[in-house]
Amino acid sequence: MKKLICVFLFWVSVNIAYAQCVMCKSVSEQGNTGGAINSAILYMAFFPYLLIVVIGYLWYKNYKRQRNARKNQTSSDFGV
Repeated sequence: MKKLICVFLFWVSVNIAYAQCVMCKSVSEQGNTGGAINSAILYMAFFPYLLIVVIGYLWYKNYKRQRNARKNQTSSDFGV
């Protein structure tokens, strides 16, 4: 019964979905050349890639720090 209620609420709350975001829609309605819409697409695509790069960099730095800590701990265990 809960599943049916959830599906019904989802179905009621869904509006018509447009294929374009607000920025792309406004640029395409102005009748400008494709350069503006391409710039908008590049602008929106930049941030997810930036986020992936930052997370990857932080992950790498953490891995390197842990590896060095493990290496130092191992060398101190052997009295080197």
